[in-house]
Amino acid sequence: GVTNETTFGGNFPAFNAESEAGPFQINYGGNYDVAVFKYDSAGQNMLYASFLGGSDSESPHSLFMNEAEELIILGTTSSSDFPTTAGAVDQTYAGGGGAIAHVVPYNFGSDIFVTKISKDGSQILASTFLGGSGLDGLNPNNSPLVKNYGDQLRGDIITDSNGDIFISTVTSSTDFPVQNSFSTVHSGGTDGVVMKLSADLSQIVWGAFLGGVGNDASHTIKFNSQGKIIVGGGTASPDFPATVGSFQDTHKGGVDGWVARLEPDGSAIITATFTGTSLFDQVYFLDLN
Repeated sequence: GVTNETTFGGNFPAFNAESEAGPFQINYGGNYDVAVFKYDSAGQNMLYASFLGGSDSESPHSLFMNEAEELIILGTTSSSDFPTTAGAVDQTYAGGGGAIAHVVPYNFGSDIFVTKISKDGSQILASTFLGGSGLDGLNPNNSPLVKNYGDQLRGDIITDSNGDIFISTVTSSTDFPVQNSFSTVHSGGTDGVVMKLSADLSQIVWGAFLGGVGNDASHTIKFNSQGKIIVGGGTASPDFPATVGSFQDTHKGGVDGWVARLEPDGSAIITATFTGTSLFDQVYFLDLN
C-alpha cells in the first residue's frame, strides 16, 4: 500500500522481527511512500514493515514472490532520489509528463520502478527506474481508459523459473526503452508495454509496445502451461493488433478490453483478440486453468 506522514501524520511502524539489520528502508522518504508489510502464514504476527520511496510520491501496482522467496515490486515514482542499485538498468530518473494529481499526486512526472527485496526484508537486492520523456506506468487522467477509481494505477509483474522478471504496464513515452521485440515503435497517446528484465535487473532482455493509434494499456500478465505469455488490458485503438480469426478481431467502439498471447522471447504476437461492446470495457485481471 501507501503511507503519507506529511499530510496525515502518524508514525508508520517500520521494524523487522526477522533481521537485526532492520527493514530495508527505515526512514520515511516524503509525500506518499510505498508501505511493504510481511505477515506470518496465520496472519497473526507482522514480521517486517518498511518504507519504499524517495522525496516525492510512489505507489505500488503489483508484487510477486519469486522461487527464492524474494519480493519483486512494480510501481511508479515521481522521486529522482528513489532508491536504485549499482548495475541496474537505469539509475537516473527521467520523469516527464508534468505534474499529475489523482489518487496519489505525482509532482514531477513519473517513471516505472522495479525493486527486488530480500526474503527477510533487510535489504534491497536490486532496484531500477524504467522511463522515457513522458509519463510512464500511469494512465493520464484524460485518457479514455480512465473511468473507475484507480484506473490510472494499473500494472502487473511476474517472474519465471529462472527468476527473470516480466512486467505489464503503460507508457506515454515514444522513447521508452523497448528493444529486441515484435514492436519497438510507439503508436498512440499511450501504448501498453510488455517487458522482460534479467533477474538482477541489470538488463532489458526484450520489451515491446502493444497498441494502435489511440490510447492503450496492458494491465495483467500470466504464463500458460507452455510458457507463453498471456496479457490483457484496454484499448481505444481500432487498429490494435488483433489477429484475424480470433474471438473478436474488430473493435466494437469506445474502449474495448483485449487479451493477447505472446512468444516468451518477445518475437511475436501469437494471437490477440478484442473483448468488448459499444460501451466501456477493459480487462483488468486474467487467470488460466
